[in-house]
Amino acid sequence: MYILRLLQSGSPQAYRGLFLVTCLSGLSNVVLIALINHVAERAEQQDPVGLQLLLIYLCTFAFYYVADRASLRQANLFVQQRLSALRLRVVGKIRRADLRAVENMGHGELYATVAQEINHLSQSFPLLVNAAQGVFLLVFCLLYIATLSLVSFLVMAAFTVIGLYIFWLRRKVLADAMTEVHVCESAMLESVSHFTDGFQEIRLNADKNDSLFRHFTKVLDRLETEVIGVGGKWVVLLQFSNAFLYALVGLVVFVLPMFFEGYTDAIYKIVAVSIFCVGPVTGLTSAAPIFSKADVGLGHVFRLERKLDNRLAGGTSVVTVPEESRFRGFRTIDFEGVCFTYRGPDGTPTFTSGPWDFALRHSEIVFLTGGNGSGKSTAMKLICGLYTPDAGRILVDGVAVESGTRQEYRELFAGIFPDFHLFDRLHGLEDVDPDTVTALIARMELSDKVRFENGRFSSTDLSTGQRKRLALIAALLEDREVYLFDEWAADQDAHFRDVFYGELLPELKRRGKAVLAVTHDDRYWGRCDRRLHLDLGRMKPVGDEAEGG
Repeated sequence: MYILRLLQSGSPQAYRGLFLVTCLSGLSNVVLIALINHVAERAEQQDPVGLQLLLIYLCTFAFYYVADRASLRQANLFVQQRLSALRLRVVGKIRRADLRAVENMGHGELYATVAQEINHLSQSFPLLVNAAQGVFLLVFCLLYIATLSLVSFLVMAAFTVIGLYIFWLRRKVLADAMTEVHVCESAMLESVSHFTDGFQEIRLNADKNDSLFRHFTKVLDRLETEVIGVGGKWVVLLQFSNAFLYALVGLVVFVLPMFFEGYTDAIYKIVAVSIFCVGPVTGLTSAAPIFSKADVGLGHVFRLERKLDNRLAGGTSVVTVPEESRFRGFRTIDFEGVCFTYRGPDGTPTFTSGPWDFALRHSEIVFLTGGNGSGKSTAMKLICGLYTPDAGRILVDGVAVESGTRQEYRELFAGIFPDFHLFDRLHGLEDVDPDTVTALIARMELSDKVRFENGRFSSTDLSTGQRKRLALIAALLEDREVYLFDEWAADQDAHFRDVFYGELLPELKRRGKAVLAVTHDDRYWGRCDRRLHLDLGRMKPVGDEAEGG
């Protein structure tokens, strides 16, 4: 079970403390039951109870209350710490993974697993902790019955073991059904996303709108059928627990007295203990669907972690880099025979970039041109180290970039890609001068839209062009040695295209930066030092350099 795997990741000291306090809680609960039985027996014999028994009862009750509360709190704390550690571990592996690995997994799967599944577990586990306490109470109740009648203990223990085994088999059936529900829920969420992501398209086409709704109805009907089936299986479990309890009491009251002489004196005590077990048994039964869903959810998390481990097995550099990178202050970056191939799920090649050779020097502006699908964005990701080449090598001033130094190499670059993410905070730049940021906001003509306050931008709800300008501010503040711009100017008006090509890029060059920009703006192609053209993944120099080659 995945839940046990999660819990086993805790420290032995935490286990021992939790086990001890839970045992004390269960033991004090049974002592209370024994005291109630004893007082009831004395009352039946018309013996006075006395102040001493009352004080013992009150002290035991106080001890039980404190121990039970401590047990629940400590168990919940332990579980939440395990879940937090799991979150940190998985996200830590995500941030160290290669870009291609994350792309293959899909952002939806990563988000749903790390956020939704673990959040559900965090909310469900307190109920499971309460149910787990019921197990300890049942064990101590059986031990108490053993002090009353060894025969009753043996018979009831055997009966309980058989009942729990049957219950476990039925729970496995429920768990399988919950897995199918998860699949249906994922399909339903994906179908709903089409209504929002493709809203413009379906409002323009009534047939498409109706067809999508019919498909959603089918998906919803299937989900409804599976959920109803899960409900039916849960009802079976609930009925079984109730029937088991009454069968157990019937065994104590009707069957055992027929075979064992003198047994009747302990019947009412054993029946009282059995009635006290109603709560724990009901709690266990009610927790079965929650347990199954939690175990299924943990399974998704652990499978994601296994995928990440497989991706990291080949070696991925850690995120932190030395204060003095060996690549800083470079003169030339050489790409020799670089080649990268996209592959389908079955391993079939779908597109290959390269092999190509190219050198990037500091203090120069290079434009990368080519038609759609020519491999420009792939080349950019290979150049900055987000993709690892399948063949060829990258050298910085003659020093080869290897797996152990790849992150140091990536630290040379700042980039804005077409699918860029705009952070509302300047992560990694917490000590930046607010006046510097404000000045850049004014230069990007965003002062009427955005302010920089308390270490964050006041708004990111902007047009695409304005968001790119805000992303450019963050990139400029990083002060990296190489700047990558993938169609940055495509969403800018004519004024800001002039600013970008006529002011910002030359300024970066004067500061000793290398600039590599993907562009379709042929009217500005004369503003670069070199232009490279990509066609079906092959890179060719354009102009004087091509003629000289």
